[in-house]
Amino acid sequence: MLQVSALFMSRGGWAVMNQSCYPDRKAYRNAMYRLRKSGLVVQRNDEGYETPRLELSEAAAGRLPAYFDAPVYWRRKWKGIWYMLVYDVPEKDRAYRDVLRQFLKTQRLGCLQQSVWLTPEDMRPQFNDLVEAAAIDSFAFLFESRTVLGLPSQRVVEQAWNMELLHDIQRRYCTVAEENLSKLAKGCGVNDAAELMGLALAAFHTAFFRDPLLPENLLPRDYLGKRAWELHRRLMKGISQQVEVSK
Repeated sequence: MLQVSALFMSRGGWAVMNQSCYPDRKAYRNAMYRLRKSGLVVQRNDEGYETPRLELSEAAAGRLPAYFDAPVYWRRKWKGIWYMLVYDVPEKDRAYRDVLRQFLKTQRLGCLQQSVWLTPEDMRPQFNDLVEAAAIDSFAFLFESRTVLGLPSQRVVEQAWNMELLHDIQRRYCTVAEENLSKLAKGCGVNDAAELMGLALAAFHTAFFRDPLLPENLLPRDYLGKRAWELHRRLMKGISQQVEVSK
């Protein structure tokens, strides 16, 4: 009784009940599976009283990164609603907090503050998975909001994502990609083309792994992602054609 009382006092009664009672085991297993596919592994003991252990995995099992299909994300219709995740994880659960923060980055959420994250995507299904499998509702709430402190949406984007840094990275990528397209136009051998493809793919990842892939009406005016993506498409096509010609 003393142990249970201590848990209620340190973690909150609902949190303890929530972590120790799983009436729907199928929902729990399904949530674990979906999170693992997204790159988050959740481990917990049978009793359920301890804070779950979170680990990032290489998951996204065999799936291409989202930026390979970037136009689909740009064409999404934003309904004007921000989904804001706010959490307060105690210091003794720092490991949980640190992995959660890294996971939110991989899911392209923007960070307003260290414990305030937001996205224009409806993340209620994913939040529900985090509740089912990782007991995130012990520490966090998910809010819907049409405004963030009354700021214009473009200002929110600037505050939550480092769009200035992204612009610089994608600008450099565009410059290098255009130079490589010029080299291809002059012709090159199979080995050179293969090496160029490897370098181009690595550069493409660098140019986009920070990109939140926001809907069209949230993109900054000087956004270079579309230009970079089109240059990459042309570069890959040019390399493939060069390989065919060299055979």
